[in-house]
Amino acid sequence: MSQLVQEKLQIDSLSILYPEWDTISVKVTIFPNSKMKFEPQFPKDSVAYDTIKVDSILHARLIDFPKVNPAIKRGIPVKTQFILPVIIKAKEAK
Repeated sequence: MSQLVQEKLQIDSLSILYPEWDTISVKVTIFPNSKMKFEPQFPKDSVAYDTIKVDSILHARLIDFPKVNPAIKRGIPVKTQFILPVIIKAKEAK
């Protein structure tokens, strides 16, 4: 999942807009009906960053994410949340 998110974000301008970032934390929520929600997690001192712009880029890129089955607890689908570190720094070619 992490690799797929990285591939989708590599073709966007996050690494150009914020060259000091190398990783962004994304809170992923998988609902019982297999719907997914992605929320970028910013440090407490992130007033310098345009959090709304980063959030909109993230949602635009991850709109066509493949279906993920929800976690099962005692035979019932349940909501799952986790923090996914996503590397956005482009690797320099030598």
